[in-house]
Amino acid sequence: MKKLFLYVSMLVLSFSLVACSSSETGGSDENIVIWTQAAADHPEGKMFAERVKQYNEEHPDKPQVEIQNITRAGAGSGYIDKLNAAITANDMPDIFTLDGPDIAAYVDSGLLGELDDYMSDGFKEGFTESIIAQGTVDGKFYGMGYSDSGVAIMYNEDMMNALPEDIKELVPAADEDWTWDQFTELARKVDDFAKSSDDPAFKDYESAVSLLLPDITAGAYETGTYYFTPVLWGNDTNIVDEDGVTVDGVLNSEKSVEALTKFAKLFEEPQLASASESEKAFHSGKTALSVSGFWYVSELTSNYPNLKFKTVRYPKMNEDYNGLYTPSGSWAFVRNGQEEDEERIKQVVEVMEWLNNDEASEEYYHANGSIPTRVNSIDVIDTNTDNPYHNEAWSVLKYQVENTNKSRPVSPGYPYLSETFAKDVILKIGQNKTTDPATIKEYLDEAVKKIDIEFEKYKK
Repeated sequence: MKKLFLYVSMLVLSFSLVACSSSETGGSDENIVIWTQAAADHPEGKMFAERVKQYNEEHPDKPQVEIQNITRAGAGSGYIDKLNAAITANDMPDIFTLDGPDIAAYVDSGLLGELDDYMSDGFKEGFTESIIAQGTVDGKFYGMGYSDSGVAIMYNEDMMNALPEDIKELVPAADEDWTWDQFTELARKVDDFAKSSDDPAFKDYESAVSLLLPDITAGAYETGTYYFTPVLWGNDTNIVDEDGVTVDGVLNSEKSVEALTKFAKLFEEPQLASASESEKAFHSGKTALSVSGFWYVSELTSNYPNLKFKTVRYPKMNEDYNGLYTPSGSWAFVRNGQEEDEERIKQVVEVMEWLNNDEASEEYYHANGSIPTRVNSIDVIDTNTDNPYHNEAWSVLKYQVENTNKSRPVSPGYPYLSETFAKDVILKIGQNKTTDPATIKEYLDEAVKKIDIEFEKYKK
């Protein structure tokens, strides 16, 4: 993410791709060229290729569409490297994909074209609220999200069934809201019981909660920000102000300290979560609870058929908070902002609509399990299969998509913001087992100083 940000903001690269022909790195005068970050042999890459094939077959008299699915690694390297080489050579494709939070950085660099004046009437409004917010920068719409996401809480059903009735009563139903205080209370009770239980459900038990903090240590900073910015959202605060550049008084506000102090209770001794948890800790029966991305549903049902898991909603930090607070967002289609030919732009946006209409959203769900981004397509999510664990998980995620999902902050410096929050706040709390509000405030103040220095160039 940091690499992407530096490349885009400075546009200083030394690549050996300048010798590539236009057929390899950009579009011809006629054909519309699309680049995506999906591998060609991955279900996502295949679904894009099929969608393009359908367009060409149904529109033989219009400019034909070429697609290149470019394998990425890590946070997007490979694909991003090639994209930045094309930017440097002024040879961008007509349409390409970006991770939602990165859209603002490309807009700030003048690389993306807005879509509002070219879309069909009502097309933008067909997206969910969080997807519209993800693609909007300074009031203008730039990115059509083709896939949404979600995070919920999962728990090991066998472990919960082994608990005394008074502890079982702390577990919410799948259709109930709950708070971080209630989540922590349940985790503490489970941990106390597990350490004295000889029930076979706890034979591999290590800790109460999986948080995936080792992912942050490994450099996947966005996992930490994606998972835990909602800790602040649910207490009516954020990691950056609505202007996308102001962090002082927001990230280090009293509300942020309060929220993160409650989060930090998971690390009070005896700690309920570990910054060095085992790989696949929840999947392998080592934790009773897990903060779980939507991809867990497929992983668990396909690869861990003996694990009985239940799913409940992501907890609120403040019971009285009624705004949006659950994680969301994913990759989106954007257009080359260097194109000036109005007719060409209209053709490009028409193709973008084809890639993101209701029909496409449904096709992507069936092909790749992508959470639909179109309001009219959400009901395609199947919650009536023969697997009750799948059904419950998707019922919870569907509810959140329709009612509580919030887009990640829109900021031209989002990659640096995300890295700093995850590494210098969330991970520090976990690694140092920090629980006192004064030290947490110090972490936040230090993070704010770093971000302010980095963000000075964006303040106008």
